[in-house]
Amino acid sequence: MMDWLTYWVVYGVFSVAEFFADIFLSWFPFYYIGKCAFLVWCMAPTPSNGSVQIYNRIIRPFFLKNEAKIDDVVKNIKDKASEAADKFKDEAKKATANIIFEEKKSS
Repeated sequence: MMDWLTYWVVYGVFSVAEFFADIFLSWFPFYYIGKCAFLVWCMAPTPSNGSVQIYNRIIRPFFLKNEAKIDDVVKNIKDKASEAADKFKDEAKKATANIIFEEKKSS
């Protein structure tokens, strides 16, 4: 189970990187064959497949090194989303009150 979780973390990072680099990489010959070979290597049923190696050598150290920064960014996004939700809730309450007031006024 842990191997598949590691694979999906590596695949997610690869997908994000590919999203931005695909416009350039797709011009290289055999890019799609190389991509397919890379993904097969990442999910190979061996104890030290590509996803385990990439995760342990690149992804995990990067996240451990930048853990505090990542936590700050996530907290900042959470706070902004909470503020936006509160503003939306307040506006929805005002709009509902206005609709009810208009209905009572017109009847």
